[in-house]
Amino acid sequence: MGEKRARRDLVAYGRELWDRRLVMGSSGNLSIRLDEQTILATPSGRSLRNLHENELVRCDLTGKAADPTQHPTSELPLHLAAYGARPSIGVVMHTHPTFCVVWSKMGMVFPRDTVGARETLRAIGFTPYRPAGSADLAHLVAAAFASGLDNVLMERHGISCVSATLEDAFLQTDLAEEAARIACFDHLKEEQP
Repeated sequence: MGEKRARRDLVAYGRELWDRRLVMGSSGNLSIRLDEQTILATPSGRSLRNLHENELVRCDLTGKAADPTQHPTSELPLHLAAYGARPSIGVVMHTHPTFCVVWSKMGMVFPRDTVGARETLRAIGFTPYRPAGSADLAHLVAAAFASGLDNVLMERHGISCVSATLEDAFLQTDLAEEAARIACFDHLKEEQP
């Protein structure tokens, strides 16, 4: 994929994540691999709701921005570690969907027991809490991706999904939030006397 299209697609998927309420405020971040040495990442402190193509940050795999006046997402270590974990990863989508976060605070992955979740949502790993943007968090998440998982729920944080394409990463994120939402309602029902 060329850089021009990658910029357009990252902006479009950022807006789609916002519209589906999979990100809020300035939370969440995206990146896409342009080639073996370069990625394009969302900027720090910006809402995915109204990004502009020229705000996206071109970085090498050490995290150095091509334009030193631009600042990539504070979760860049997680993105770089994910790309290093598996060469097939072309996209990293890191979001904070409400119901995924609720389950992460309970210290567990939600059940994948609906038809949609069983048939389409791939397995989800879990990592214990580590500070956002930290090397520790990046290491834990990358280890899960290296094991073959494409989706990782992070305690008190959110979910990261990797794929070859933005569309597939978006579908995994969207399906994960829907499965978490349904499971939350089931869990509440079970708690009723």
